[in-house]
Amino acid sequence: MIAARRAASVLSLAFIASGCGLFHRANSASPMIDSLRPDSVFVAPGAVVEIVVQGRGFAPGTPGQNTVRFGSVRLTNVPASDDGRVIRVVVPDRVPSGGDAAPLPLETGRYELRVETSAGTSNAMVVRVFR
Repeated sequence: MIAARRAASVLSLAFIASGCGLFHRANSASPMIDSLRPDSVFVAPGAVVEIVVQGRGFAPGTPGQNTVRFGSVRLTNVPASDDGRVIRVVVPDRVPSGGDAAPLPLETGRYELRVETSAGTSNAMVVRVFR
């Protein structure tokens, strides 16, 4: 009898706690990148090259509330589709060099791309850049 009352008390506590948010998990999940198209690009000087980022959990709308990290470059206020599944991002042909120095050309190499929203940071996917 005592064990039954104790079990009922524990269940009641769990029910009450879940109702007030003690065990509540956030509905918003970190963004997730499923694919990049293309995942390899040729960037000529002055060229505009676009990558389509497909996934889920991006902050929808324009103006954008997403931040895209492309290697060390941080692109802010990037818009996403209304359903939060597609971002179009332009690969920079020049990157900051630091201080007052002029920007440097983007070098050939592999660059991690991530999407940041208020819900968190996505997985990284690699973009290969050729010059």
